[in-house]
Amino acid sequence: MCCDPRACAEAMKSRPSCASASRIPEMSSNKRKIKQNADKGGSEEKKKKCDDTEICSTKSLSSSLTSSKPTDSTANASTSDRIGSAFYQQDCESLAKALLGKRLVRLTESGERLSGVIVETEAYLGIEDKAAHSYKGKKTEKTAAMFMDPGTAYVYHIYGMYCCMNISSKGEGAAVLLRSLEAKEGLQTMEKFRSKKPSKKMKEKDLSNGPSKLCQALSIKKDQINKQDMITSKHIWLESDSDIEEEKIVISKRINIGYAEEWIDKPLRFYVLGNPSVSVRDKEAEEALSTAKS
Repeated sequence: MCCDPRACAEAMKSRPSCASASRIPEMSSNKRKIKQNADKGGSEEKKKKCDDTEICSTKSLSSSLTSSKPTDSTANASTSDRIGSAFYQQDCESLAKALLGKRLVRLTESGERLSGVIVETEAYLGIEDKAAHSYKGKKTEKTAAMFMDPGTAYVYHIYGMYCCMNISSKGEGAAVLLRSLEAKEGLQTMEKFRSKKPSKKMKEKDLSNGPSKLCQALSIKKDQINKQDMITSKHIWLESDSDIEEEKIVISKRINIGYAEEWIDKPLRFYVLGNPSVSVRDKEAEEALSTAKS
Protein backbone atom coordinates (compact mmCIF):
# COMPACT_ATOMS: atom_id res chain seq x y z
CA MET A 1 0.00 0.00 0.00
CA CYS A 2 1.30 3.47 -0.82
CA CYS A 3 2.14 5.86 1.97
CA ASP A 4 0.33 9.16 2.38
CA PRO A 5 1.92 11.77 0.05
CA ARG A 6 1.51 14.35 2.87
CA ALA A 7 4.05 12.40 4.93
CA CYS A 8 6.58 13.16 2.23
CA ALA A 9 5.82 16.86 2.39
CA GLU A 10 6.06 16.90 6.23
CA ALA A 11 9.31 14.99 6.07
CA MET A 12 10.78 17.51 3.63
CA LYS A 13 9.73 20.39 5.90
CA SER A 14 11.39 18.78 8.93
CA ARG A 15 14.74 18.22 7.12
CA PRO A 16 17.32 20.79 8.41
CA SER A 17 18.42 23.32 5.85
CA CYS A 18 22.00 24.67 5.42
CA ALA A 19 21.03 27.92 7.14
CA SER A 20 19.61 26.21 10.23
CA ALA A 21 22.58 23.84 10.44
CA SER A 22 25.00 26.74 10.67
CA ARG A 23 23.32 27.89 13.91
CA ILE A 24 23.83 24.56 15.80
CA PRO A 25 26.06 25.17 18.88
CA GLU A 26 29.62 23.80 18.99
CA MET A 27 29.76 20.16 20.15
CA SER A 28 32.51 17.82 21.09
CA SER A 29 34.01 15.78 18.26
CA ASN A 30 32.35 12.51 19.38
CA LYS A 31 28.98 14.11 19.99
CA ARG A 32 29.24 15.84 16.63
CA LYS A 33 29.92 12.51 14.88
CA ILE A 34 27.01 10.82 16.67
CA LYS A 35 24.77 13.74 15.75
CA GLN A 36 25.91 13.67 12.11
CA ASN A 37 25.35 9.91 11.85
CA ALA A 38 21.88 10.27 13.37
CA ASP A 39 21.04 13.10 11.02
CA LYS A 40 22.39 11.13 8.06
CA GLY A 41 20.38 8.04 9.00
CA GLY A 42 17.23 10.05 9.55
CA SER A 43 17.69 11.88 6.26
CA GLU A 44 18.19 8.63 4.38
CA GLU A 45 15.08 7.16 6.01
CA LYS A 46 13.06 10.27 5.17
CA LYS A 47 14.46 10.30 1.65
CA LYS A 48 13.45 6.63 1.25
CA LYS A 49 9.92 7.48 2.38
CA CYS A 50 9.75 10.30 -0.15
CA ASP A 51 11.15 8.09 -2.91
CA ASP A 52 8.64 5.39 -2.05
CA THR A 53 5.87 7.96 -2.16
CA GLU A 54 6.97 9.17 -5.57
CA ILE A 55 7.18 5.61 -6.90
CA CYS A 56 3.74 4.78 -5.51
CA SER A 57 2.27 7.97 -6.89
CA THR A 58 3.77 7.23 -10.31
CA LYS A 59 2.40 3.70 -10.24
CA SER A 60 -1.04 4.97 -9.22
CA LEU A 61 -1.04 7.50 -12.06
CA SER A 62 0.10 4.88 -14.57
CA SER A 63 -2.57 2.45 -13.37
CA SER A 64 -5.21 5.16 -13.59
CA LEU A 65 -4.25 6.03 -17.15
CA THR A 66 -4.18 2.39 -18.20
CA SER A 67 -7.55 1.49 -16.71
CA SER A 68 -9.40 4.58 -17.91
CA LYS A 69 -11.74 4.11 -20.87
CA PRO A 70 -11.86 6.47 -23.85
CA THR A 71 -14.77 8.88 -23.82
CA ASP A 72 -14.75 9.77 -27.52
CA SER A 73 -18.08 8.63 -28.97
CA THR A 74 -16.37 7.13 -31.99
CA ALA A 75 -14.20 4.90 -29.79
CA ASN A 76 -17.10 2.47 -29.47
CA ALA A 77 -17.57 2.27 -33.24
CA SER A 78 -16.16 -1.19 -33.72
CA THR A 79 -15.73 -1.86 -37.42
CA SER A 80 -14.55 -5.46 -37.22
CA ASP A 81 -17.94 -6.77 -38.37
CA ARG A 82 -18.56 -4.02 -40.91
CA ILE A 83 -19.60 -5.14 -44.40
CA GLY A 84 -17.05 -4.13 -47.02
CA SER A 85 -17.28 -2.47 -50.43
CA ALA A 86 -17.59 -5.70 -52.45
CA PHE A 87 -21.06 -6.32 -51.02
CA TYR A 88 -22.46 -3.14 -52.57
CA GLN A 89 -21.16 -3.92 -56.06
CA GLN A 90 -24.47 -5.46 -57.16
CA ASP A 91 -27.31 -4.39 -59.40
CA CYS A 92 -30.20 -2.75 -57.57
CA GLU A 93 -32.58 -5.72 -57.39
CA SER A 94 -29.84 -8.06 -56.19
CA LEU A 95 -28.73 -5.60 -53.53
CA ALA A 96 -32.32 -5.12 -52.36
CA LYS A 97 -32.57 -8.86 -51.68
CA ALA A 98 -29.08 -9.15 -50.24
CA LEU A 99 -29.78 -6.39 -47.70
CA LEU A 100 -32.46 -8.52 -46.04
CA GLY A 101 -31.02 -9.97 -42.84
CA LYS A 102 -28.21 -7.40 -42.63
CA ARG A 103 -27.91 -5.26 -39.51
CA LEU A 104 -28.06 -1.49 -39.87
CA VAL A 105 -25.97 0.16 -37.13
CA ARG A 106 -26.22 3.80 -36.10
CA LEU A 107 -23.79 5.37 -33.62
CA THR A 108 -25.51 8.40 -32.10
CA GLU A 109 -23.88 11.68 -31.13
CA SER A 110 -23.83 10.51 -27.51
CA GLY A 111 -21.94 7.36 -28.50
CA GLU A 112 -24.86 4.95 -28.09
CA ARG A 113 -25.17 2.10 -30.56
CA LEU A 114 -28.63 1.61 -32.09
CA SER A 115 -29.33 -1.16 -34.57
CA GLY A 116 -31.92 -3.23 -36.34
CA VAL A 117 -32.04 -6.05 -38.89
CA ILE A 118 -33.35 -5.07 -42.32
CA VAL A 119 -36.54 -7.00 -43.12
CA GLU A 120 -38.04 -5.01 -46.00
CA THR A 121 -36.60 -3.13 -48.99
CA GLU A 122 -37.60 -1.62 -52.33
CA ALA A 123 -35.42 -1.32 -55.43
CA TYR A 124 -35.39 1.88 -57.50
CA LEU A 125 -33.61 1.18 -60.74
CA GLY A 126 -32.40 4.64 -61.65
CA ILE A 127 -32.78 6.57 -64.89
CA GLU A 128 -35.26 4.11 -66.47
CA ASP A 129 -37.49 3.77 -63.40
CA LYS A 130 -40.44 6.20 -63.40
CA ALA A 131 -40.77 5.81 -59.63
CA ALA A 132 -37.15 6.79 -58.95
CA HIS A 133 -36.07 10.31 -58.02
CA SER A 134 -33.30 9.90 -60.58
CA TYR A 135 -35.64 9.06 -63.48
CA LYS A 136 -34.30 10.28 -66.86
CA GLY A 137 -30.97 11.04 -65.21
CA LYS A 138 -32.37 13.81 -63.02
CA LYS A 139 -29.34 14.81 -60.98
CA THR A 140 -29.85 17.56 -58.42
CA GLU A 141 -28.44 18.43 -55.03
CA LYS A 142 -31.19 16.26 -53.55
CA THR A 143 -30.50 13.19 -55.71
CA ALA A 144 -26.70 13.49 -55.94
CA ALA A 145 -26.13 10.56 -53.55
CA MET A 146 -27.98 8.22 -55.94
CA PHE A 147 -25.23 8.79 -58.51
CA MET A 148 -22.37 8.30 -56.07
CA ASP A 149 -20.42 5.07 -55.48
CA PRO A 150 -22.37 1.96 -54.45
CA GLY A 151 -22.75 1.91 -50.68
CA THR A 152 -23.56 5.63 -50.31
CA ALA A 153 -26.42 6.66 -48.02
CA TYR A 154 -29.16 8.66 -49.71
CA VAL A 155 -31.43 10.39 -47.19
CA TYR A 156 -34.27 12.69 -48.23
CA HIS A 157 -37.19 14.48 -46.61
CA ILE A 158 -40.86 13.64 -47.10
CA TYR A 159 -43.76 15.85 -46.00
CA GLY A 160 -41.14 18.41 -44.98
CA MET A 161 -40.43 16.75 -41.65
CA TYR A 162 -39.69 13.01 -41.98
CA CYS A 163 -36.76 11.21 -43.56
CA CYS A 164 -36.29 8.07 -45.65
CA MET A 165 -32.97 6.28 -46.18
CA ASN A 166 -31.66 4.52 -49.28
CA ILE A 167 -28.34 2.90 -50.18
CA SER A 168 -26.92 3.35 -53.67
CA SER A 169 -26.14 0.31 -55.83
CA LYS A 170 -24.59 -0.38 -59.21
CA GLY A 171 -26.51 1.25 -62.05
CA GLU A 172 -26.78 4.94 -62.85
CA GLY A 173 -28.97 6.65 -60.26
CA ALA A 174 -30.06 3.35 -58.69
CA ALA A 175 -30.66 2.90 -54.97
CA VAL A 176 -32.45 0.64 -52.48
CA LEU A 177 -35.01 2.08 -50.05
CA LEU A 178 -34.88 0.64 -46.53
CA ARG A 179 -38.53 0.12 -45.62
CA SER A 180 -38.46 -1.75 -42.30
CA LEU A 181 -36.14 -2.95 -39.55
CA GLU A 182 -36.55 -5.41 -36.72
CA ALA A 183 -35.22 -3.38 -33.77
CA LYS A 184 -32.31 -5.05 -31.94
CA GLU A 185 -30.17 -2.62 -29.91
CA GLY A 186 -31.04 0.53 -27.97
CA LEU A 187 -34.79 -0.11 -27.89
CA GLN A 188 -35.46 2.31 -25.03
CA THR A 189 -33.70 5.12 -26.87
CA MET A 190 -35.53 4.23 -30.08
CA GLU A 191 -38.83 4.48 -28.23
CA LYS A 192 -37.90 7.94 -26.94
CA PHE A 193 -37.07 9.07 -30.47
CA ARG A 194 -40.31 7.60 -31.82
CA SER A 195 -42.95 8.16 -29.16
CA LYS A 196 -44.97 11.36 -29.00
CA LYS A 197 -46.56 10.10 -25.79
CA PRO A 198 -43.78 8.93 -23.40
CA SER A 199 -46.35 7.48 -21.01
CA LYS A 200 -47.64 5.08 -23.65
CA LYS A 201 -45.56 1.94 -24.18
CA MET A 202 -44.80 1.20 -27.84
CA LYS A 203 -44.68 -2.34 -29.18
CA GLU A 204 -41.24 -3.44 -30.31
CA LYS A 205 -42.48 -4.42 -33.76
CA ASP A 206 -43.76 -0.86 -34.26
CA LEU A 207 -40.49 0.90 -33.45
CA SER A 208 -39.08 0.76 -36.98
CA ASN A 209 -41.70 -0.86 -39.22
CA GLY A 210 -41.72 1.80 -41.93
CA PRO A 211 -39.19 3.93 -43.86
CA SER A 212 -39.74 7.10 -41.81
CA LYS A 213 -40.21 5.20 -38.56
CA LEU A 214 -36.82 3.52 -38.85
CA CYS A 215 -35.18 6.88 -39.52
CA GLN A 216 -36.81 8.34 -36.44
CA ALA A 217 -35.90 5.34 -34.29
CA LEU A 218 -32.23 5.39 -35.31
CA SER A 219 -31.94 9.20 -35.44
CA ILE A 220 -31.12 9.16 -39.15
CA LYS A 221 -31.20 12.77 -40.31
CA LYS A 222 -30.47 14.18 -43.72
CA ASP A 223 -27.92 16.75 -42.55
CA GLN A 224 -25.95 14.06 -40.70
CA ILE A 225 -26.26 10.89 -42.80
CA ASN A 226 -26.94 11.86 -46.43
CA LYS A 227 -23.93 11.04 -48.67
CA GLN A 228 -22.20 9.09 -45.91
CA ASP A 229 -20.05 6.22 -47.18
CA MET A 230 -21.43 3.10 -45.49
CA ILE A 231 -18.03 1.45 -45.91
CA THR A 232 -16.03 4.01 -43.92
CA SER A 233 -18.54 6.11 -41.94
CA LYS A 234 -18.17 6.32 -38.16
CA HIS A 235 -21.85 7.15 -37.83
CA ILE A 236 -23.68 4.47 -39.83
CA TRP A 237 -22.79 1.13 -41.40
CA LEU A 238 -23.95 -2.44 -42.08
CA GLU A 239 -22.98 -5.67 -40.36
CA SER A 240 -23.76 -9.29 -41.17
CA ASP A 241 -26.50 -10.84 -39.06
CA SER A 242 -28.86 -13.41 -40.62
CA ASP A 243 -28.83 -15.21 -43.95
CA ILE A 244 -32.30 -15.11 -45.49
CA GLU A 245 -33.10 -18.04 -47.75
CA GLU A 246 -34.59 -17.28 -51.16
CA GLU A 247 -37.78 -19.19 -50.34
CA LYS A 248 -38.42 -16.83 -47.42
CA ILE A 249 -38.27 -13.66 -49.52
CA VAL A 250 -41.68 -12.31 -50.54
CA ILE A 251 -41.64 -10.32 -53.81
CA SER A 252 -44.40 -7.80 -54.47
CA LYS A 253 -45.09 -4.38 -55.97
CA ARG A 254 -43.80 -1.22 -54.31
CA ILE A 255 -45.91 1.01 -52.07
CA ASN A 256 -47.23 4.56 -52.67
CA ILE A 257 -45.94 5.10 -56.20
CA GLY A 258 -49.24 5.83 -57.93
CA TYR A 259 -47.50 8.35 -60.21
CA ALA A 260 -45.18 5.77 -61.80
CA GLU A 261 -47.52 4.61 -64.60
CA GLU A 262 -46.50 1.17 -65.92
CA TRP A 263 -43.89 0.89 -63.17
CA ILE A 264 -46.55 0.80 -60.45
CA ASP A 265 -46.92 -2.99 -60.58
CA LYS A 266 -43.27 -3.90 -61.06
CA PRO A 267 -42.32 -6.56 -58.44
CA LEU A 268 -39.53 -4.58 -56.78
CA ARG A 269 -40.41 -4.79 -53.09
CA PHE A 270 -38.82 -7.54 -51.01
CA TYR A 271 -39.54 -8.61 -47.44
CA VAL A 272 -38.93 -11.47 -45.02
CA LEU A 273 -41.87 -13.84 -44.81
CA GLY A 274 -43.52 -13.93 -41.39
CA ASN A 275 -41.48 -11.12 -39.83
CA PRO A 276 -43.75 -8.98 -37.59
CA SER A 277 -41.83 -5.77 -38.35
CA VAL A 278 -42.74 -5.74 -42.06
CA SER A 279 -44.69 -2.55 -42.81
CA VAL A 280 -47.33 -3.96 -45.17
CA ARG A 281 -47.98 -7.62 -45.97
CA ASP A 282 -48.98 -8.74 -49.45
CA LYS A 283 -51.09 -11.86 -48.83
CA GLU A 284 -51.40 -12.69 -52.52
CA ALA A 285 -47.64 -12.59 -52.95
CA GLU A 286 -47.19 -14.71 -49.84
CA GLU A 287 -49.63 -17.30 -51.16
CA ALA A 288 -47.81 -17.33 -54.49
CA LEU A 289 -44.54 -17.93 -52.66
CA SER A 290 -46.08 -20.72 -50.62
CA THR A 291 -47.45 -22.36 -53.79
CA ALA A 292 -44.08 -22.09 -55.51
CA LYS A 293 -42.37 -23.83 -52.59
CA SER A 294 -44.83 -26.73 -52.64
